[in-house]
Amino acid sequence: MLITIATLAIPGLVIPMLSALGLKAKRFPEVVTVAALFLAMIQLPFVLLSSISSSAQSWLWYYPHNLLSFDGISFIFSVTVILVAMMVAIASSTMLEGDENKPVYYSLLLFATIGMILVSSTADLIFLLISWELMTVPSILLVSLKKRDPKANEAAIKFFLAAALSSAFILYGISLFYGVTGSTSLYVLQSSLASLPPSGASIILLSTALLLGGFSVKMAIVPFHFWLPDTLEGAHPPVGALLAGGSKIAGFAAALRVAVLLVLVSRFASVSPSWQLALGIMAAITMTWGNVAALTQKSLPRLLAYSSIAQAGYMMIGLAVQGTAGALFGLVGLLLYVLFYAVTKGSAFISLRNIGTSLDDLAGLYKKAPLMALGFAISLFALAGLPPLNGFWSKLFLFMGAVQGGMAWLAAAALINSAVALGYYSYLAKKMFFDEPLTPGAPVQHPDVLAVVLFAMVFIVVTGLYPEPFIRLITMIAP
Repeated sequence: MLITIATLAIPGLVIPMLSALGLKAKRFPEVVTVAALFLAMIQLPFVLLSSISSSAQSWLWYYPHNLLSFDGISFIFSVTVILVAMMVAIASSTMLEGDENKPVYYSLLLFATIGMILVSSTADLIFLLISWELMTVPSILLVSLKKRDPKANEAAIKFFLAAALSSAFILYGISLFYGVTGSTSLYVLQSSLASLPPSGASIILLSTALLLGGFSVKMAIVPFHFWLPDTLEGAHPPVGALLAGGSKIAGFAAALRVAVLLVLVSRFASVSPSWQLALGIMAAITMTWGNVAALTQKSLPRLLAYSSIAQAGYMMIGLAVQGTAGALFGLVGLLLYVLFYAVTKGSAFISLRNIGTSLDDLAGLYKKAPLMALGFAISLFALAGLPPLNGFWSKLFLFMGAVQGGMAWLAAAALINSAVALGYYSYLAKKMFFDEPLTPGAPVQHPDVLAVVLFAMVFIVVTGLYPEPFIRLITMIAP
């Protein structure tokens, strides 16, 4: 695991240093970044195998097991964030042409990716907080790189305030955990929670609520979603892709660790239905709020941001059903959603570089840029869960988990919300394919964006038609 982190951290340090020393190679930062991300990704299967094999104790893969636990869940989340980071790195190449901040941009991208990987792999709450900040601080700086843009400055400030609120919740929750159990290790917590006195048990429930509240800020769960639309509208489209498809799912990784930790302790079985109901209500409110708000938007980044909030509501179903008979379906659906959603939403945001930011920019897009129109439409319909695209399968497993877990009402709410989302996604498709262009000439088509969108199109269609390998992989390596 340390080798994988070093594979990303060393280029993250070297890229701005060499640029400061006078290395002016045109594509140096993006080439090194993509190469580092690719090398890190191909290492992950070996890291997973060495973690689950008791005989594999090679120094090459050594890391402190009391701080990190690289399991099947970590593997899925890590692959996903690296894949999104690669898409962002490639799609940012022409965007930063001639920008003196280009080396810093790619360095921050690598360190944000390291933070996301560590958040999904943590086995200690203090280390979780450190990883959380390593993920958050570079993300804030990426949003604020458009220094002379008032919207970007506003976006960065709102993101900073939301991040501060998130960290405060998490830190207070950790302090309560430590005060009651004397440890911040998830391994120790799981064994010590069963023997707590009644007063300590109530504090643990409060601590868990604070932790999940802190994670919910990053996940953009209502009512902690306030920062996301303004931040994604003010940031560069690839940075929006990183936030919506990368850091958000890292928040779900952390929430899954804590939620499952509490579910596994038998003494909290009596309160589990209350937790599940609360999470289910939050999921229903989040998906409804996001979809209803998206209906009124005239800005594409804001519409996609509210759509992202709604998607977080669907993913919350996977957390709500933990501890019920639908836990396995919920976990498989959540992990499928993480992978499929990250690529799909990342592609949708990145597409805005070639499309524009207003709904009017979509008018007649198919006649001016058919590949971009087709790629954007496929991303939208995949987010809606329309078969045979991959979003259908992740939603199906989540809905099955809700039904099997005794939450059929939540599955019904999610189904209704999916229909609402399909309505405004179809409206966007109608503007692209059937409306007449409002302005002459095609928008600038950046080749790096086209390459990412083409990859996403193939990924969405192929994994939608043949999802079995991913489902088998998740069911095999998930605990």
